[in-house]
Amino acid sequence: MATLAYGADEKPVLTLPEDLPAGVENNLRVLIDLPRYPCRPGAGQKALIQRQVRDNGTQALQALGYYQSQVTQHWQAASEQACFGMRLDVTHGTPTAIESFDVQIQGEASQDPAFKRLIDNARLAPGTRLRHDRYEKLKSALQQTLINNGYVEGDLTVHRLEVDRDRHTARIVMKVESGPRYRFGEVALKGDARIREWLLRAYLQFSAGEPFSNDRLLATQQAYLGSGYFSAVRLERGEPDPRQHTVPISITFTPRNEWALLAGVGVSTDTGPRLRLGVENRRINGAGHTARAETELSSVRQGVGASYQIPLSDPVNEKLDLHTTYQNEDTDSRESETLSVGADHIVKLESGWVATTSLEYLREIYNVADQVDQADLIMPGFQLSRVKSDDPVYPTRGWRLGGKVRGASQAISSTSFVQFDGWGKLILPVFRGRLLTRFEVGYTQIDSIRDLPASLRFFAGGDSSVRGFGYESLGPENDDGDVIGGRHLLIGSVEYDHPVSESWSVAVFSDAGNAFNDFNDYDMIRSAGFGVRWRSPLGPIRVDLARGLEADSDWRLHLSMGPDL
Repeated sequence: MATLAYGADEKPVLTLPEDLPAGVENNLRVLIDLPRYPCRPGAGQKALIQRQVRDNGTQALQALGYYQSQVTQHWQAASEQACFGMRLDVTHGTPTAIESFDVQIQGEASQDPAFKRLIDNARLAPGTRLRHDRYEKLKSALQQTLINNGYVEGDLTVHRLEVDRDRHTARIVMKVESGPRYRFGEVALKGDARIREWLLRAYLQFSAGEPFSNDRLLATQQAYLGSGYFSAVRLERGEPDPRQHTVPISITFTPRNEWALLAGVGVSTDTGPRLRLGVENRRINGAGHTARAETELSSVRQGVGASYQIPLSDPVNEKLDLHTTYQNEDTDSRESETLSVGADHIVKLESGWVATTSLEYLREIYNVADQVDQADLIMPGFQLSRVKSDDPVYPTRGWRLGGKVRGASQAISSTSFVQFDGWGKLILPVFRGRLLTRFEVGYTQIDSIRDLPASLRFFAGGDSSVRGFGYESLGPENDDGDVIGGRHLLIGSVEYDHPVSESWSVAVFSDAGNAFNDFNDYDMIRSAGFGVRWRSPLGPIRVDLARGLEADSDWRLHLSMGPDL
């Protein structure tokens, strides 16, 4: 008679009661780990498995405070079609509650808020159920904090967990003898850094004499690597000095190549295929100045640009960027030729926001709906922006927010105006997928839209605007039906994408908005669509099909790539 063989991927199955307290089922499954055993154990193996299941099951329950539990095993023999299994009846009994929680910090650490935070967040307060994992976690955290915060002579001298099984109570006693807190000593800079010492020391995230902190050391290493000057930075702690209570630090630098070639490709339905080529000098001089020149080529936009960056007194958070660009842009709505020269003072604030104060000269020759004109503008501006996310490539939670104001005066420019442009995006995890919302709002104070050059007018439509419509195809129109752009802009979008594999996801979305000249005459255009997302090695790639919700609207393909935030 033919028989059915069990599959190679079949594993023994552990069956547990459904009414177990929170955390018990997971702990039992993890510690017992029944699938690790053979599918068809022999007689000797069966006895070993039963003994290990008993011991590990008891350990799993005690770890969660159940010291008077009872576990009864029911062996289910293997058959020709299935592996052996085991069903457990669990009587967990009365949980053990913490009666007292006494942690003493002695020495200079008694005034260190880091230890108080550990104790407050340990979740071992009297009256709560005993959890061994929280006790062990606190032990490890106290010891690691001694090391990280420079308590070289410190130790966890007492750590006791006393359980009274009859009374179902537990006492926790810990004692930390920290001794003195050591401080940063001398900092030795080594290697051929090729950067002046004053600039190198400006990247230090600590000063000699400050309390020692491993976090400050890590921040210093990240600051050096983020400068772009070095391919490797090694920080080493020297032998602590018990008389001075200091820890010397040595930093060894490995410089990057001075010159680098830049190349990039991309594609979108707004601009078509794009090619970027450039060259960068990462270290023009010992003061750390850098320079870059690059060109961008696409069917819609062609341009060249150069920038020169100067690190300032706080080089991690402050720099001066001098830049110039020449660009031609030709869309269905406008043609423009622009030359700009500007300077940006960029400061990263302690809050994480980036503030940019700018001054720009713009000369633009433009053609919009047969209006050919030239503008010469000197525009001061200010921008504030921030991005925060849990992953730079594929965030499941994060946001981007920013706003910029700029303007010009007819006293020194061809026209007067004030303009604000604000934008934001929010990503949240929803139903195993992601909810993405974005908005953009623009406002311009100017007498006539005809006085504003094309590059400063607002248009809507395209891959990152209102999908289902062509790039910059939406906005106020002249008497001939040509889009001329508007003074103001309101755009919003909501999207949900759901993963179908590790690299692919599907999305549905709806966009709405338009450019306009008068808030009393705002014509909101709506669209909806669906698409796919691929997390490629080059970054996220999005392919969408969308159409306007008005009658007789056609479906439109949108292809874009780049980070979500």
